[in-house]
Amino acid sequence: MAVQKNIFKRTLRAAAVAGARILLRPRVAPLPASTVVKKVLLIKVWALGEYLMATPAFAALRRLYADAEITLLTGVAVAPLAAAASSLFDSVWTAPEEVFVRRRLGASRRLARRVAAERFDVAVVFHHAWEFAVFAAYAGVPHRVGFDRAGDGFAHTVRVPYGERAHQVEEYFDLVRACGAAGEPGPMVVETPPRAGDEVAALAAAYPALADDGFLVVAPGGGVNPKTRMEDKRWPADYYARLIASLAAVGPAFVVGGPGDEEVNRTVAAASGAVDLTGRTSLGTLYLLLRRARAFIGNDSAPMHLAAAAGCPTVAFFGPTNPRLNGPWRTPALVLGTAPSCAPCYADGYFPPCSHRRCLTSYTPDQAAAAVREFLDSVTRG
Repeated sequence: MAVQKNIFKRTLRAAAVAGARILLRPRVAPLPASTVVKKVLLIKVWALGEYLMATPAFAALRRLYADAEITLLTGVAVAPLAAAASSLFDSVWTAPEEVFVRRRLGASRRLARRVAAERFDVAVVFHHAWEFAVFAAYAGVPHRVGFDRAGDGFAHTVRVPYGERAHQVEEYFDLVRACGAAGEPGPMVVETPPRAGDEVAALAAAYPALADDGFLVVAPGGGVNPKTRMEDKRWPADYYARLIASLAAVGPAFVVGGPGDEEVNRTVAAASGAVDLTGRTSLGTLYLLLRRARAFIGNDSAPMHLAAAAGCPTVAFFGPTNPRLNGPWRTPALVLGTAPSCAPCYADGYFPPCSHRRCLTSYTPDQAAAAVREFLDSVTRG
């Protein structure tokens, strides 16, 4: 049944792509000089980790199009953090992720009309899927820069080859180079709203350990975003509880997370004695806490990328996903897990069936505790 479903999906996709090619008749064309571009649209809808890894590219585009008005089109999940990034964007438009995830054609057409009314000169699309390229073309943006993965970039006028895989930050920065910028990607960029500082102060009043810099931030969840559910990326909850207990002398632990993390975080906190802050920290608040934390410990997840952006020493568990592509960027980091012959197995949004998850389950709490202690002894916060 699964094979038949996949064949049907591939057939439907091929038909949709063929129809779009005929209707749009896209052509490769050079971009106008950056000095004459007046309005730029950036499209990056999901998820938080991907948004953060795109921020070095956003910053470079801001420098390249210094005199242009830059608008980010993003999803609901990312919007609170993006809205505070005044150094990157002149405006932020929010669209429900379902418009693209569930292919809500009516809502998509209304959004395309809004884009068309703004008469953008250039769109830079931070997605691989062909639907986003077609959306920008349908919306009438004349110059469209994006990836060309196995022909999926046919609707772009500037097509960036999707070849040898590099870190996601580097991959996104290839779009900037295609626009005419030089240089290398810098650190990830996070700006926080003023209320985030007040929220940190309130939490520190309730939990005095947060006023110091010796606490640990632990995120046992992750892998849940508007596009997919990927709980297979998680190190086991009972392992987290045992690790936190083993690190009690290192510092008090605070468990954090968002929607979809409640159950696993509650289990870990109850078994380890950690304080459960799940759902009590906005993205900006969590970022400020990570700026002062002794270390972050978690899975390949949005909080992991936020910790890296904060410059927090980061311990990350990787198994089915590839740390070379999505590991912590430009921060002291320790990647834990094992590497059986089947890992990493995640590709293009899918995990193959797996009954064991040895890449994660065979790495024990005792091994992790020893590695974390050694890592923290060696690292110095800048």
